[in-house]
Amino acid sequence: MHAPATAHDLFAAYEAVRAHWPTCPVAAGWQRLPDLAALAPQFDAFCLDAFGVLNIGQTPIAGARERLAALQRLGKPVLVVSNAAAVPSAQIVERYQAMGFALPAQQWLTSRDVMVQAMTRWPMRRWGVVAPAGTDVSDLPAGTLVLNDAHADWDAVEGFVLLSALEGDAATRQRLRDALRRHARPVLVPNADLASPHESGFRLEPGALAHWLQQEAGIEPQWFGKPFAPIFAAALQRLGLEAAPQRVLMVGDTLHTDVLGGRCAGMATALVVGQGASAGLPWTTAIARSGIVPDYVIDRI
Repeated sequence: MHAPATAHDLFAAYEAVRAHWPTCPVAAGWQRLPDLAALAPQFDAFCLDAFGVLNIGQTPIAGARERLAALQRLGKPVLVVSNAAAVPSAQIVERYQAMGFALPAQQWLTSRDVMVQAMTRWPMRRWGVVAPAGTDVSDLPAGTLVLNDAHADWDAVEGFVLLSALEGDAATRQRLRDALRRHARPVLVPNADLASPHESGFRLEPGALAHWLQQEAGIEPQWFGKPFAPIFAAALQRLGLEAAPQRVLMVGDTLHTDVLGGRCAGMATALVVGQGASAGLPWTTAIARSGIVPDYVIDRI
């Protein structure tokens, strides 16, 4: 498993796993706009991706904070809908506030939040978290542990939560695969992204590990993040627009997660191509090849 080198490589990786992705009707076409200014009056609420739309790594994208302020002045509800799941959402909110984004916790919905809510409704189970040592799991059910190299831990847990892609850690990846081959158990994946953009390039995300496990161990992961339904249903519920998803605009930088998931949820969608996962991608070709058609294509928010 290696991180994609370019946006084209990431697009190809998503296309390779399309059989496992949701399907929904194709939009008739898209409209090209520079940003969200002309769209602000047309929608009742906005769902925004975080990485690639608000920031790249620890660097805010120019104009993003100002656009958020403009939408708030118009009285438009804004909800950041993110696949970020490595840490509890409270820590993510703090990180973005440190970058100057005036977004309180109630304006955030992460795929980890959605997963944790589901876990609290299920019978008690001893979960093993695939993540680096010291990972904060205080928001997960009692008894959850971060797996280490102890062989017994891998066989004793009753299910796995993927919070890491185990990039560069082939030994641990194989240990997880072997444990699932010996005894199939639920595998929860809050972050379905294959990779995310950072200042230094793309980094693998847990979705890449989950797809590898599908091939290597024959498991069917339980997905919670974009493009899958649970996070979009939670977003519409949070906004109070379950009955009118078409009044919500989902804005993101990835066709296969933000746009596909938003369309399947009945939302209007806008693809950001000026930065993030689609920067440098021949997006007209990508739209035609994938059949994932946004309603709008914008350079930035």
